[in-house]
This record gives sequence, structure tokens and C-alpha cells, in this order.
Amino acid sequence: MRRLLVAAIAFVLAAGSALAQQNPSFNLVNRSPNVINEVYASAAGMTNWGRDRLGDNSIPAGQTYPIRLPADGNCVYDVKVVYANGQSEERRGLNTCTVDNVTFPSGRPATGSNQGATNDPSFRLVNRGRNEINEVYASLAGVDNWGQDRLGDGTVAPGATKVIRLPAGQCVYDVRIVYANGEATERRRVNLCTITDMRVP
Repeated sequence: MRRLLVAAIAFVLAAGSALAQQNPSFNLVNRSPNVINEVYASAAGMTNWGRDRLGDNSIPAGQTYPIRLPADGNCVYDVKVVYANGQSEERRGLNTCTVDNVTFPSGRPATGSNQGATNDPSFRLVNRGRNEINEVYASLAGVDNWGQDRLGDGTVAPGATKVIRLPAGQCVYDVRIVYANGEATERRRVNLCTITDMRVP
């Protein structure tokens, strides 16, 4: 009985620790020429956007604003911004626990805009672990072959960043990262056009 109690306590502590590490908060980066007046973030699939996360604030062109979300275990959010000119833009199904920044516009025109743009899945890999990253693979989601190592002869040291260049057009990729100690981690069906940074582990 005592062993069961100890095991149960250990499980609860481990679950609490894992939950604490899942932080869905992010920085919203305004790369548009317009002020962002409203930001909404709701759990993916919800029909109600909820409250404006900016309150009485706004995000001028070129500025960043922290969007604080509850660390309740949910990571997948729908995000909507409304610009001062009345246009709006939405991102659906973002895993905000895996990114530091969410950038608007995304590379596609905002709602109501006639101005074309190209989707760019390139991203900045941020190594927050203790091990060097030796290999990075990024292939279109669902493709069986990982393809070439995107680092080539390079590596990403602990605490360092590396820009991973990918061809414009398709956005949804599977990403595999291999560390110097042989361990690997994968991210599946990531919409890379909606993120600036991918932080690992």
C-alpha cells in the first residue's frame, strides 16, 4: 500500500511538472504597417473568440506585445488580430507551447486585402537544451522520406539559434531534430508559415 501511495505521489508530481513546462504564452510581433488594436486567443475549435487580450493597449507597427495565456495543459490555440484599418487576420490550430513569437501578417494577405504575398515556411531554430543539435530535417507533412539534413555540415550549440531556410509555398511540415547524444525529437504537421521561432526541446 505504501509503495502504491509513493508511486501515486510521484505520478502527480511528474504530471504537475510536465504541465508547468507547457506554457502557451507568446509574444505577438506586428510586422504590418498598421497598428493592431485587438488580439484574441481561444482554444482551437471554440466558436467564441472571448475577450480582447490587449484590453486598452495596442501594438504599433514593428512592435511586440506579450500575450499571456493560462498554463492549464492546453497548447493549441486559434489567434485573431484586428488592425486599426479594420482588416483582420486569423491563425488556426497554433501550438503556442512550441514557439516564442507569433508574427502577423503571416505571409498571406489579411482579410479584405488585395495585396498578394508568398507563404514562407523558413524559421529560426532555438536550441534551449543542453545538447548540441547535429541534424535537422524538415519534410512536407505526410511524406515518408525525411530528405536532406538542413544543417549540412553545421550544428546548433546549446543556447544558439540557426535559421532553417525552406522553399516558399507549402507551409505544413514534419520536423525532426537529432542531438549529438543520439536522441531525437519530432514535431508533426507544424504550420511553419505561422511561426518565427521553433524552440527545442
